[in-house]
Amino acid sequence: MACDFGQVGIRVNAICPGHIVTERMEQRWAQNPSLLKLFEAQYPLRRVGKPADIANAIHFLCSDEAAFITGHALVVDGGLSIQLQEDLSIKQAQFYRDHPETELPG
Repeated sequence: MACDFGQVGIRVNAICPGHIVTERMEQRWAQNPSLLKLFEAQYPLRRVGKPADIANAIHFLCSDEAAFITGHALVVDGGLSIQLQEDLSIKQAQFYRDHPETELPG
């Protein structure tokens, strides 16, 4: 799409978010606070995303500062995707050993 529409001045980009706090997630974490710790432990930044994190990325991509960016997928996931899947699995297994009271999400 970026190639097709670039010639008429339209930029096409994507946002690839990580877990973003929602009302539903907050309700689940209130019922089981260990789940929030699990999510936070998986991220290098040690927190889950907020809607403002995604809004700020969108704002940037729509701004003049991003005027020469098109065809890009901007990962806004707090570093989750830069980790090896094996490392994440090890972190999760360790978390459940340390917090046996935590129910598996699902």
